[in-house]
Amino acid sequence: MKALIIAAGNGTRMQPVTRGQHKSLMPLLGLKIIERVILGAKEAGIYEFVIVTGYKGKELRAFVGSGSKYNVSISYVQNNNWKKANGISTLAAQKHFKENFVLLMSDHVFDPSTLKKVQRLKLKNNECALAIDRNLESALDVEDTTKVLVKKGRVVNIGKNIENYNAFDTGMFFCSPNIFTVLKKTTSIGKNSLTNGMNVYVKQGKLRIFDNKDKFWSDCDTYKDIKFAEKKLLASLSKPADGIVSKKFNRKISAFITSFLIKTPITPNMISAFIPVLAIFAFFILSRGTQMSFILGGVLIQFLSIIDGCDGEISRLKFQKSSFGAWLDPILDRYVDMFLIAGMAYGYWNATGNNLVLFMAVMVVFADVLQDYMSAKFFIITGKKLRASLDFPFKRDLRMLMLAIGAITGQVLVSFLVFAVLVNLKVVLKVINVKRFSEAEIIPLKLS
Repeated sequence: MKALIIAAGNGTRMQPVTRGQHKSLMPLLGLKIIERVILGAKEAGIYEFVIVTGYKGKELRAFVGSGSKYNVSISYVQNNNWKKANGISTLAAQKHFKENFVLLMSDHVFDPSTLKKVQRLKLKNNECALAIDRNLESALDVEDTTKVLVKKGRVVNIGKNIENYNAFDTGMFFCSPNIFTVLKKTTSIGKNSLTNGMNVYVKQGKLRIFDNKDKFWSDCDTYKDIKFAEKKLLASLSKPADGIVSKKFNRKISAFITSFLIKTPITPNMISAFIPVLAIFAFFILSRGTQMSFILGGVLIQFLSIIDGCDGEISRLKFQKSSFGAWLDPILDRYVDMFLIAGMAYGYWNATGNNLVLFMAVMVVFADVLQDYMSAKFFIITGKKLRASLDFPFKRDLRMLMLAIGAITGQVLVSFLVFAVLVNLKVVLKVINVKRFSEAEIIPLKLS
């Protein structure tokens, strides 16, 4: 699959802050806007690009290059009539597309998962598809946003100035080469915008939609749009797997920290490596066993829980996700947990001489590791994720908070006891779930 990116316009509304550069080269959380478009499309499985340039085309081509630095292939088409609307720019790239392709705007950023799904649509030769967003609060400048009226899964009206609408145009299209035939007809009569071409599909009932379903996207026409896009992008970093503490508290702070770190050379792996080092520091503080050391250590535990999200956030924002990082992160988490629990246990024993805390620490560490091992082993044997019908939320964010509170209040033994009981209860529930699954699915047991 190829992608066509329209980057020919002069971005009049952005010029007060662009200082003569192309607007798609404006920074957006550590990357240029057009880099986010290219890398987002790459994550969606696209590796061949054609970029139509016009205004400041030489500057744009010099920065983006052949695509080698993004591990993609990029070709260029220069549109000398860039002062005209974007339908002309789209038409200029006709010779590069003989099959269905994705059409993107150089100033529209998006969630790659949406683009990945858009490509799966089965288009007829005379159809076109548009990703729309039904959330009417998703755009900052509604007046300048292209609006869409959708009925029964088809677009019945599209344009910036329509009065009745129920969705926005996200700037992501999936087109057949037929679009060039349509644009030849519309531009020949002076209707030069891409929207003019889309209206031909609308009249024929052949402009299909793909619902963005509130996934991130943003149109960056002005500097205010860029700041709005930053807020939306940071807010989109929360994951479905996040626990309640992460969703309500940790992500808000980690995203704030990430908004600064993203502008530095710091990589996700650097943060992943730094967290265990800070955990070792927390171990020595906690092991002193004084009231002040427990308070400071407890604060550090919660801080570690917060910044644990920063490496993943940076990797998603900079498109630096890797299998190695995904594999390494939970292993380092276990080291961090061990250092913190050991520090709390030794500090409490140092202060009270109560040997029970050492036994409880072993139980806490064992249960913490065991429940993750159970899920991983289940996947190895069955090839399926363990879906727990019997379970309760006690994820790592909540476990870390419990340890932090236990340290700050000096109730280390109590926090260990509650921690061990709840985690071991989750272990028991997983055993019950696996038993039910094995009886229903008749899983062949593998001896190890």
